[in-house]
Amino acid sequence: MGFSSDPSTLVNQLPVSIVLPKKYEEAHEILSLLFKQITDAVNKKEGSLYSLSEFGNFQRYSTSINSASQEITFKNVYRKVFDMVSLNGGSILAGATASFPHNISGIISTTNIYGSATNSDAPVHYLPLPYVSQTATKNIEIYLTSSDVVLVNGSTQSALTSCTIVAEYLKQ
Repeated sequence: MGFSSDPSTLVNQLPVSIVLPKKYEEAHEILSLLFKQITDAVNKKEGSLYSLSEFGNFQRYSTSINSASQEITFKNVYRKVFDMVSLNGGSILAGATASFPHNISGIISTTNIYGSATNSDAPVHYLPLPYVSQTATKNIEIYLTSSDVVLVNGSTQSALTSCTIVAEYLKQ
């Protein structure tokens, strides 16, 4: 049995113990099944690598269902991380727009765009991205275009001294 009683998560969980019979044929059957379960569980886990290069993160999105056969088609999700301050050559000033080529070909959709930033306030503020403030001019916007990764720093937001954007997307 797995660690959870939630049926939707049992698919990715493996038994914590196993009792094998002494007869080879029976043990072989159990071990073959266990190997298939291990393979399925490992192949369905999300990868936790956040790389500056494109990385298949092992998420999969269903894209269509054939109603006759109930067959589901999936597309792989890819992840790429952008160090916006490094790309900018230094802090991103208040009111600035930082835009750089993402060099990703074939994007058909994003599944998630998020990040974090540190500003130059004292004390320093650690901000989620996108950032929404009650003061509209402190907002920080992030998005992708067909060619660029873009960050728009609010006109009264402090300079961003570190800033990482994570893009997760589907490709053709």
